Amino acid sequence: MGGVVEFAESCVGGFSPGFASRLTLRGGRRAFVKAVDAQLWPVEASHYRAEAEVAGRLPEGLPVPRLLNRHDDGRWVILVFEQVDGVAPGQPWTASQIRRVVAQAVAFAQATTPSPIELPHDHPRLGGWAGISLDASSIARLHTVSTWASHHLEQLTAIEQQGLQAAQGDSLVHCDLYPHNVLLSGDRVTFVDWPHARLGTPVIDLIALLTGMAADGIDPEPHLHTALPALNCPPASFDAILAAHTGFLMAGALAPMPTGLQAITKEKLRLATAATQWLQHRCATRDSNVQNTVNP
Repeated sequence: MGGVVEFAESCVGGFSPGFASRLTLRGGRRAFVKAVDAQLWPVEASHYRAEAEVAGRLPEGLPVPRLLNRHDDGRWVILVFEQVDGVAPGQPWTASQIRRVVAQAVAFAQATTPSPIELPHDHPRLGGWAGISLDASSIARLHTVSTWASHHLEQLTAIEQQGLQAAQGDSLVHCDLYPHNVLLSGDRVTFVDWPHARLGTPVIDLIALLTGMAADGIDPEPHLHTALPALNCPPASFDAILAAHTGFLMAGALAPMPTGLQAITKEKLRLATAATQWLQHRCATRDSNVQNTVNP
C-alpha cells in the first residue's frame, strides 16, 4: 500500500474464509484489503485472481471500487481496493433503497452495453435443474425444499435450457449481484466483488438483485415492471433466465459444502427458496393468463 498501517478494522459478515479489513495508513490514506491463503483455499484464491483481472481492466467512471494494487506469491493472494464507506442495503429495505439500487443496475447495464472489456461468454452461474434431475439424492432433498419444483423438475430442466440461450449477450454482467455485493454511501451506489463477471444479458443481474430482495420479504414484481422495459427483455425470456438462475442456486443449496463454507450453502438455500417461489408465482400467473385467453 506504500505506507505504514496504523489502524485496521476487520470487516464482519461475508462468505469468504479470507482476511478482509479496512486499513488506515500513516497520513490518513485508507483502503480495503482482502486476502486468502491459496494453499488452504485454492478455489477461493482462483476467484480472487479472477476478480483482480476484471477489476484491473474496468474503466473509471463505473460504480465499482478501483483496484489499487495486488500481490500473489503463490501462497497469499492479496487485493487492495479503494475504500468505499457504505453499508449493504436492506436490514430492512426502504422504498428509497430499492429505487436507488434498481435504477443503478439499469443505468449500469445501459452504460456497459456493449461491454468495455473482453470477457468469456459462458455462464457457470446459471443452470442446475438438469444436474439435479440426474441425482437421486438431490431429487430427494429437493422435495423437502420445494414440492412444486420436485413435481415440475422435467419442465424446469427444459425451461432452463432456453434460459441459457436467452442469457447470451454483449453486456458486462456482474453475475453475482446480490444485495450483499452492493454498498450504499450517501447518494452513491457501488457494486463490489467481481470474480464472476461475464458477457451476457443484463437481466441476469436484475434477477439476482430482485431475488435478494425477495429473500428479504420484498415483492419483486413491482420493481421488475419498472426496470424490465429498459433492458429490452421479453417476459418469456425473463422467465427462462429466472429458471436457469434458480436452478443454479438450488443445485448449490443441495450440494455438500466443504467445512468452513457452510455459510455459502445456507445463503444459497435462502436465495433458492425465494427464487423458486418467485418463479412458481410467475409460472402460475402465465398459465392463468393463457387459460383465460383460451377460455374468455
